[in-house]
Amino acid sequence: MDQRRSKVTLGLGALVLAAAACQGSLGGSTQSDPENEQGQTPVDLAGTAIGTDKQTVLDERNLSFTDAIRTASLKLTDNLPSLQTIRDMEKAADQRVAYEQAIDTMFDSSTFKRRMLRWARDTFRQGGGAMDSAPALLARIVVEGRPLAELFTASSNNCPSFDGATNEFVDGECANGAPVQAGVLTNPGTMKQFYSSMAFRRVRWVQEVFACTKFPAEYSEITVEMGAGQFTSPWDFTSISNTPINFHDTSAVVCANCHTSMNHIAPLFANFDQNGMWKDSVQVMTPTAPDPQKTAFSHWLSPGEATAWRFGKPTKDLAELGQALASDPEVTNCMVARLWNLTMSKEDIVSDLATVPMKVVAPFIEQTATNGGNLKETLKAMLKSDDFTRF
Repeated sequence: MDQRRSKVTLGLGALVLAAAACQGSLGGSTQSDPENEQGQTPVDLAGTAIGTDKQTVLDERNLSFTDAIRTASLKLTDNLPSLQTIRDMEKAADQRVAYEQAIDTMFDSSTFKRRMLRWARDTFRQGGGAMDSAPALLARIVVEGRPLAELFTASSNNCPSFDGATNEFVDGECANGAPVQAGVLTNPGTMKQFYSSMAFRRVRWVQEVFACTKFPAEYSEITVEMGAGQFTSPWDFTSISNTPINFHDTSAVVCANCHTSMNHIAPLFANFDQNGMWKDSVQVMTPTAPDPQKTAFSHWLSPGEATAWRFGKPTKDLAELGQALASDPEVTNCMVARLWNLTMSKEDIVSDLATVPMKVVAPFIEQTATNGGNLKETLKAMLKSDDFTRF
């Protein structure tokens, strides 16, 4: 059933992208031409001519709540619904009402908690033992309908665990010595797993998991020819250091396109050691062979520069970084898109390039923005939507 769902959603993505390509720039004509460039009349997958009404294969889908409940049950509980549940839905006077009630019941099950924990592990690329507390926090926030912002701002109980015997989340403190706690941003398991030279793997984890894109993360409206490429960052080129690592290098690529963003974030994570414990001094090293050295602030940034989440958004510590992430629409968009991929059986947005056009999830982004960041309600809405219940 999930394979079938995947085929449907892949078709949806392809059609949306095709439509965007045909329409051209924003504000351009949306009128369709019944003939293509070769003078042939385009047809849909069934061989039917497509006219100016822009009919697509998606219009041929039919509502099937019995198929939808099977798919939803596998996603939320790892089990098919009972035969009696399906028969009751078939006989219901209003199948939509019966379906939505069944969905609500699944969200209250203990197996839903397990399913969200597994999704959180996949999303965070970590799990098991001490590495489970960050995924457990995300899963708990979704299951309990708490605001998404708490993922980055929780100052206590931000290292919970999951008791498989009772199917309950258990409170837990990170207790790694950080002067402030900021949700998953100060999680010792995460800091341990992504320990690296100059804390860049920690920065990459934050960018790819919560912004859903690889670096470079920021672009200027003006590009500058520089060396073998173009400088596209809004930051000043000289805002980052050129020693002992030459981030000004342009011989092959313009390193500063990525590092103007990365270098303004990395110092915030630099005091966590290889075990994820906070120390009073920088604990990461420079990748300078054969003699790596302990990184200093001047190795990342030029004099007078300060740490920041994005250009124009300074963040002096991890608590402010958490607030910046919590208020960034890009982060909300990313997490909603990740839920959409879960719903539609798609792979990871970054590592598998299973990107989601924002117009597809726009209603759910708006809902999340207005419901206080309640991803549980957003996921419910996805499973009750026409895109999920039509086949």
